[in-house]
Amino acid sequence: MFVAKAVAAALLVTSFGGLATPETEAAYDNKAKIESMRADCMKEQGLTYLPEKVLKRERTKEERARLAGDYEALRAYRARYGFGVWSKLVFPGDPAVDRDMGESRNNKLLMSLSAKDLKAWRAASEGCFAKAVKSVLGKTVTSEADFLADVNAALDRGLRELDTDKKLAALGKKFGSCLKIAEARPTVLADRGRATFTKQATEVARTQSKSSFPKGAVVLPRLTPEQAKPYLAKEVTAALADLECGKAFYPAYAPRARAIQERVYQEYALDFAL
Repeated sequence: MFVAKAVAAALLVTSFGGLATPETEAAYDNKAKIESMRADCMKEQGLTYLPEKVLKRERTKEERARLAGDYEALRAYRARYGFGVWSKLVFPGDPAVDRDMGESRNNKLLMSLSAKDLKAWRAASEGCFAKAVKSVLGKTVTSEADFLADVNAALDRGLRELDTDKKLAALGKKFGSCLKIAEARPTVLADRGRATFTKQATEVARTQSKSSFPKGAVVLPRLTPEQAKPYLAKEVTAALADLECGKAFYPAYAPRARAIQERVYQEYALDFAL
């Protein structure tokens, strides 16, 4: 299973309130406009594209507390799911770690096309996507991959600002010292656990397939829940230890990081993240 960096990150972010903000509602509207314009553009070329549905999500009180850095909420989550990596295989379909983003409405159509027609369809679709993004968001991109690269760059720029915050830097230094590592940058520490086990899962998948994956790809191996449990047990242990060391860090860092991430996803109308 390949997941773009921006998409993987999106699965971990949330709105802070129970209701969508005006900015989030605007992002939903922009997403719908992009999909509609893409479909119209394809129709003009004699091709079919079904607009993808806008995904609006409601977050539970517990989830909002966890993603705001609340210790008790984080501990309850990590005791079962770790950092949320191997638990995707141990608890398939559990919305806490495996949110169903829905099958693309265009999958059946694509499967019915010949190789030649599929290539032409994809080229036209990318062009229509770029045209719609320019019209609705005012952003110049050449493809969906280019669009996600821009999202990732915006996320990186925003989050890097947190590394220069004196309070977070001091908390990060204590956090890293407790973990017995030299790293003290807040952004790296916050993502360290998930990144470590994501890399592990990708390495297991690479061993299974005996093939290379695109740079930056997130890949989960093909394992049964029982086969994945030993990996999750180690992840849970590491996640709880990480939380104890970062007990003061997460409540200070998480709300600010979430606010930055949310602004980026609103700007790029990534509905599934809001």
